[in-house]
Amino acid sequence: MKTRRVALLLLLFPPTITAQGSSYPHRVSFGFIGGAPLTRDFPVSRTVFTNPDLGPGPIKFDWFSDTRAFLAGLSVEADLGKGISVEGNALHRTLHLQRRLIFADGTVRNEGETTPTTWEWPILAKYRLPRRGAVRPFIEAGPSFRTRHNQAPAEPSQFGATAGAGVELRFARVRISPALRYTRWRYDGDYPRAATKRDQIEFVTGISYGTSLSSWRLGNNRLRFGVIGGVPLTGGLREMRRPERLHEEQGYAGGVAVELELSGPLSIEWNGLYRPFRARSYGAIFDSTGTLRPDDSGFEFTVVTWQFPVLAKYRFRPESKLHPVFEAGPSFRAAGNLNGYNPSKYGFSAGGGIEARYKTMQVSPVLRYTRWAKDPAGTVRSASTAANQMELLCSFTF
Repeated sequence: MKTRRVALLLLLFPPTITAQGSSYPHRVSFGFIGGAPLTRDFPVSRTVFTNPDLGPGPIKFDWFSDTRAFLAGLSVEADLGKGISVEGNALHRTLHLQRRLIFADGTVRNEGETTPTTWEWPILAKYRLPRRGAVRPFIEAGPSFRTRHNQAPAEPSQFGATAGAGVELRFARVRISPALRYTRWRYDGDYPRAATKRDQIEFVTGISYGTSLSSWRLGNNRLRFGVIGGVPLTGGLREMRRPERLHEEQGYAGGVAVELELSGPLSIEWNGLYRPFRARSYGAIFDSTGTLRPDDSGFEFTVVTWQFPVLAKYRFRPESKLHPVFEAGPSFRAAGNLNGYNPSKYGFSAGGGIEARYKTMQVSPVLRYTRWAKDPAGTVRSASTAANQMELLCSFTF
């Protein structure tokens, strides 16, 4: 019985000692990450007004946040050697926005709470310092992205920068990594939107499990996992007819990449890409002369989409470390938070680029074109998506 227990322990936690005594052969780790924010979700934002129907004197209207919710999600980390790694997180976080009225006599009336739900996507370069006893300190930094998934008076900014520090404890293939992180978000905007707090401090802890790259196979074929991201070179929404106008912000696309290597230069790649369309719509009004003119007081909205291209990839001169690639195949699309839009669900993608390999990592920047089918019947022109889409993307797979 004792021998069986030892064998089971060796199977779950195999020895990691190498010729150097310090290398870690399990180059990719998957796990969970969670924690709690140490700062408010929203700063106090106050507006002063008068309304005789509500009460005499000036009335103060506050947007603020006293509640702090937990954040949690998934994590993947790839070791690049020499203490350097790249970590990506998908963190779900609920923001709490409270409202209150303060009357001239000091009376306070609560006006309820709104809870915008967000996902945060930090992509961090991590450097591990020399080990100190049982722990190994590390520092990390990189860009962060953020998305919102429900209607709310807040429209959190999409971009920020994150830096942090922590320690790592290893138990064979298991890593436990508590860390303190600071994120600086781009400014959200002024009233009537409720701006989130730009400076965000969080205490998070990750628990992950290391895997060996050589074990990733489907049958006899190598299976790669990684991340992909980039910028759209075209808008996602169709332009409105004058005098109405539509201003679409510069967007981004990001997600996961899975690639199955077939025989020779062929492979099949699948992506799960998050692509939001954020825009401001300007309507039209009649002026005092009865002429229809553009209205400069627009409103902002977001159309959330997920894209799932399934592409056959062909490599030219695959024996070279740097070689051209061509890809083509069907694309599928799902949408949420439509705001009156109904994007088509099918399209066809084709692209080309180059591919480079560094040890076990494969880097592939590509220029990708997608032709989407027409939006479903009954979709009005002012709420239609663009048929032609061009993106500059780069994937990192292991």
